[in-house]
Amino acid sequence: LVTSHECSYADSSGETDEHHASTTNTEDFESEVTASSDSSTSVSSTTQSKIDGGSLFAYRVPIGKDAWKTKPWTRSVIATGFKVQGQLSNMINPGAPGFVYSFFPTREGGIGSDKKWHRPLIGLSGDCAESAYILRPIEEDTIEVGEDRSTKYALMCEIKCSSTVGSLAVGYDDFYTTVAEQQSGYAKIYVPCYEQDKVLVFALGSGEDEDVMEDGW
Repeated sequence: LVTSHECSYADSSGETDEHHASTTNTEDFESEVTASSDSSTSVSSTTQSKIDGGSLFAYRVPIGKDAWKTKPWTRSVIATGFKVQGQLSNMINPGAPGFVYSFFPTREGGIGSDKKWHRPLIGLSGDCAESAYILRPIEEDTIEVGEDRSTKYALMCEIKCSSTVGSLAVGYDDFYTTVAEQQSGYAKIYVPCYEQDKVLVFALGSGEDEDVMEDGW
């Protein structure tokens, strides 16, 4: 998993600039993307070649002895549309998104409540997009020719922080308090908000008391 950390600004001027991006062909990774007129960060999950702003890519390592040295690495676009929220505080090396992490919702790993193995969640720091993102795996009956099923993800939630979001952290230890609502063994996500001098903490849970989509977790 690789992020582009691209400096495409969220522009509220109303002008739309045409953008051009490279295809998923591993022989040509360079892309030219200009500012978009979208004033908010809009993230979409796709394996198509169209790229809009900062993106999250997946590269598949070729199979075979030493194949990673000589064979092409197939690239898929997992998510795109990350835009820098221009602020005085992030004028130095602005870009979005930031670092990416994969993790499982529980300490047990990839075995869900349905006793089947599931792909991990993806945590993504928006950096100058001023949000953190959690992506969940989705299963589809049909895929297009050339698509990698393992790169199918959808936006699970966006955590808007109104400040630069640094590197996320994930742990499974319980909070040292009886006040915080939590379920033992579930992941805790730590989101640093630089300009606010805060670290936000979110706890995952089973969702048994809520009307949630049943996807095995």
